[in-house]
Amino acid sequence: MSTKKTQKVIGKTQKIVEKQSQESSNKEQKIKSKVNRLEQQPQERQHGIIYVGHLPYGFVEEGLKEYFTQFGDVLGVKLFRSKKTNRVQGYGFVKFADKEVAPIAAQAMNGYLMNGKKLVVNVLSDQHPDPFKYKHGNQKLFFINWSEKAVEDSNKEKSNEQIVKEVQRLLANEEEKRQKLKELGINYTFPGFKEQLKA
Repeated sequence: MSTKKTQKVIGKTQKIVEKQSQESSNKEQKIKSKVNRLEQQPQERQHGIIYVGHLPYGFVEEGLKEYFTQFGDVLGVKLFRSKKTNRVQGYGFVKFADKEVAPIAAQAMNGYLMNGKKLVVNVLSDQHPDPFKYKHGNQKLFFINWSEKAVEDSNKEKSNEQIVKEVQRLLANEEEKRQKLKELGINYTFPGFKEQLKA
């Protein structure tokens, strides 16, 4: 083996070794950061937060806040919504000013029948991350009525080119049907689009 080839092989092996050592050090750092996060004891929350699930359709933030004010001061309400439709997904969180109020509200409302739905209400433990601090938690979503949009698009005025294309497509499909009927040995005639164009 020539010296040039041996140098290339040595260079490649050194690069591979360096890459492997970098990957292992990155893995070690990730593991250390995870261990540190687990070791850090969660701080005790000053506010009480409850999870409210199986919410009936049409129940929004204002209504939920108004309803839970009977138990105490409500600092915030967070309902999870669909990104596509902006409709409530049927669950959310309520934050109370006093921590002692949360278990009372959860106990009173868990299993409560509302508009034909049985509510599921639980107190969030301190280990659970605060849903009011989620990264995209305050992002506003807007409802787009896709069916209405589709109707508008189909009812738009078409250009002459689009009309010609549409007619050609219809005629081609019609001709294909006639050919298939002939191949099957069916003697059947129908006026179709050709006759309409003549008229």
